[in-house]
Amino acid sequence: MLKEEVFERVAQEYGTSIGVAKIFKSQPLTDVKGDFDKKQYKEYEKSLTINYIITDCIEMGIYKELQRTLYDLKTNRKTTIKDELRLYRKAFKEITKDLDYIDEY
Repeated sequence: MLKEEVFERVAQEYGTSIGVAKIFKSQPLTDVKGDFDKKQYKEYEKSLTINYIITDCIEMGIYKELQRTLYDLKTNRKTTIKDELRLYRKAFKEITKDLDYIDEY
């Protein structure tokens, strides 16, 4: 447990408030599918897939390339893809085409 002075000093140094960590339970999205309507579930599923792609790129050390490829795809006038998940999938496939990577997405 930290003293109150430590919280105050850190808050002043970083210019932000300091919170207390809370333990929460995590479970796969498929386990709580019934708690959401279909549209909400699809949105969460898309967000989680994008997060998995980003996490894999960070672990593989190719996150910078992912961001460059995404930027190129978004600024390219020939690209008509508007769905964010499809953009991430396309960028990920472009980067990993030369790597021996199992296509999960």
